Amino acid sequence: MPENRQHYRKTLTSQGHLYLAGEELRIAVKNYSIAGVLVEIAPNPTIKNVDDFQRAINSTELVDIYLQDMRLAAEMSVVRVDMVGDSLQVVMAFVHVSYDVDEIFYKRKAYRKRLKVSGLILLNDHATPFKTINASLDGFMIHLDSNVTVLPGLVTTFVIESERLSGKVAVMWAEHDADGGVVMGLQYIHMAKESGLSPTTH
Repeated sequence: MPENRQHYRKTLTSQGHLYLAGEELRIAVKNYSIAGVLVEIAPNPTIKNVDDFQRAINSTELVDIYLQDMRLAAEMSVVRVDMVGDSLQVVMAFVHVSYDVDEIFYKRKAYRKRLKVSGLILLNDHATPFKTINASLDGFMIHLDSNVTVLPGLVTTFVIESERLSGKVAVMWAEHDADGGVVMGLQYIHMAKESGLSPTTH
């Protein structure tokens, strides 16, 4: 029986980076489908074999990749890791994909770390609860249970009381998810260590 068209894989020559355990690893894509990718990790001093890779992902559910020529950035779940000869190959499934992404947002200094905390963001004059997904030096990704309409470019304020953080951010993108919520990418404009605050228009 022919392979299901939705999961048809094709050979693709593309270079990129995988961000894992604070490291930026060079990768080459071996094949690609709408469901995921098979990549080969270039030789490096940190991740040399399957055991190294498993230890590195032990503390995280997802990994990040960036493919330069496709301008594609994605969060991936790891499906399988194998040694093929001397090459370390990883099969990953797409979880969240962004297209037309500039490399500057995915270079090593912008490596994203998992961050699971709750906060408030000012949207449509209301302090709206959110939960963070991850954070970097440039910004962070959040999830809102409420189904709100937000346009990219909006500048607003936020508070994360548990981290004593407040500040001003710009909405870079917003997407509705299958559960009726919203996933949003935010870029820092100003941030300060404070407490006892609420998000405001000031």
